[in-house]
Amino acid sequence: MSEKVNSAVMLNGDQVYLDELIRENARLTVMQEAFRVRIAELEQQIEDQAANIASLEVHSYARESADDLRHYRHYKSLLKKAVNDLHFVMAGGDPCKVCAKKCMMGEGNCQPVWTGEKEI
Repeated sequence: MSEKVNSAVMLNGDQVYLDELIRENARLTVMQEAFRVRIAELEQQIEDQAANIASLEVHSYARESADDLRHYRHYKSLLKKAVNDLHFVMAGGDPCKVCAKKCMMGEGNCQPVWTGEKEI
């Protein structure tokens, strides 16, 4: 009582064997899964690279911020010295001490110059 199973079907007028369809379906399923895994790997690489770039940018900004902070402190100290010198002179202090220029007192050619205006 062995019945022969028809292993072929008609598809668009062509005879197609079912075992061929099953193999093709399995091949495409495996290929689709391989593509899905590869896409997931590539997305993870993109995320890792984005994190690395962000980390490098943070380090770069931190380095720039440190340079900016150093310049800020330098100019702040120059400004503080200039304000102190100004208060000293306005309170009747000797401008020659602020100027630190060597000149004879009373010669009339004393020209006090704030030393902080020199370019750094």
